[in-house]
Amino acid sequence: MTKGPVTGPTTLRHHAVPQDVQIIAQSVPYRDFFALSETHLTHRRFDGTISAVIKRAAFLSGDAVTVLPYDPVRKRVLLVEQFRAGPLARGDAQPWCLEAIAGRIDAGENPEDAARREAKEEAGLTLGRLIQIAAYYTSTGAMNEYLYSFVAICVLPDGTAGIYGLASEAEDIRGHLVSLDHLMELVKSGEVNNAPLILTAQWLALGNLSQP
Repeated sequence: MTKGPVTGPTTLRHHAVPQDVQIIAQSVPYRDFFALSETHLTHRRFDGTISAVIKRAAFLSGDAVTVLPYDPVRKRVLLVEQFRAGPLARGDAQPWCLEAIAGRIDAGENPEDAARREAKEEAGLTLGRLIQIAAYYTSTGAMNEYLYSFVAICVLPDGTAGIYGLASEAEDIRGHLVSLDHLMELVKSGEVNNAPLILTAQWLALGNLSQP
């Protein structure tokens, strides 16, 4: 098994060693905005035996960041709204989504630099202090995407929100200034319907910024 990044401790889950997964064959039959990998492999089972050869597929999209600007004085956040292909592909009649600022980490960037760049591109913001609240896989059964989620301490006066996005990427992104209470109402109603923003909203609602 190719050694990759360490993504957390193994106090409860199985602690893998290189012999636990053997790649028999691997290909990338589709590559565009995303890529698709197809792998034939064996892996160690919980009873200690090695599985038969199985086939698994995964979407390849790389590491990414989300960042939610938060003004602790005004107790408000800045959300971004844009058309999303995922809900459309599911048949959702409402494919515009409220989200945290987000984007892929470019080659040579660290997560913090990517968050600052995306905030400038998607919301015209120069971020202050960044607080990493989580790092996680978004869908372990289907994707290799690994997200770093941040809260950014910002000053968000009236008039901060606008329409931004890169023309070269056909982005059309609208900002919304909402109170923390309103954000939680949007989560509760289901109007906020994506995991990174729900996770970040819950983190803020728990009062983590006020904890030492």
